[in-house]
Amino acid sequence: MIRNTMLWAMRRTALCVAFLSASPAFAADALPGDINPGIALRRQADIRLDKEMLTISRQRIVVEDVFTGTSKDRQFVPVVFTMPPMHLQEKDAQNAIRDLRFAVNGMAIKPTRKLTVMLGDKDIAWRIATMGWKESELIAFLRDGQAPAGKLPLPAVWFDKQGRARFQLRETYGWDQWFAPGRAVTIRHSYVPATTGEAGAKPSQLIRRIGDAACMDEARQSVVKSLDTGNGVDWTGLRYRIAGSRGWRPGAQDFTLRVDTGGDFLATCMTGGKPVDKRVQQFRAGNISMDQAIDLVFARPGRQSP
Repeated sequence: MIRNTMLWAMRRTALCVAFLSASPAFAADALPGDINPGIALRRQADIRLDKEMLTISRQRIVVEDVFTGTSKDRQFVPVVFTMPPMHLQEKDAQNAIRDLRFAVNGMAIKPTRKLTVMLGDKDIAWRIATMGWKESELIAFLRDGQAPAGKLPLPAVWFDKQGRARFQLRETYGWDQWFAPGRAVTIRHSYVPATTGEAGAKPSQLIRRIGDAACMDEARQSVVKSLDTGNGVDWTGLRYRIAGSRGWRPGAQDFTLRVDTGGDFLATCMTGGKPVDKRVQQFRAGNISMDQAIDLVFARPGRQSP
């Protein structure tokens, strides 16, 4: 028991050293999987982003933004959350964003859902609707290839030579928000993130597959190898786009990112993280390049099969 405790203490020490000594550059290679998004305002003139608090764990992403209207007049601005493209051929539910929740000034709201069908930069959903196709029929067609009976066929130019759709389906959730002059509006949203990962992976295979995306130097590789106690390594990959300054000048005046590792080993190309406690690392705006996708890898000892 004492030996196991000492080994775990040594691993946690190596974890902290590896985390804080990472290269400051972002990896050229990226993790597989979708990039988890945040909200966007359709118009950003005369609105200031005062503060953003972003908390990421492999179980949930929570974002709280504080905006202030700087115009002399009250503004009515659309707010939208755009989901990643639908992957209708994939059946692994863990990869999909789910359990979306939104609140404004502490009050839960129910935004309007809309399905967009993007062909390049154009939404062709209206054209599909005029051809008599229902949303459910389009999704079923793309999933199993069965066209609905009695409906006009979709144009051939919308598909490649292999019959794959050139367009993407995305869900958006939005609402219109009032911004009064000089008054703060707090918008909070959270969800179970899209992830990728593997259970019982061999450390060498894990390192080859995602080592570059997570800046796994020799120190981090050593920690990952030490996690294998006979059942391999379970890992979860998560991507998120830091957008605290996208379209904002000069950006969020107060930006904080907290990563809750849940006790896992965390590998990432970000640097400058400060430990809040044994589970949480905190980053401030000066440590993060805004409007970039960050890659986070959470690794832990593989669980023994029942």
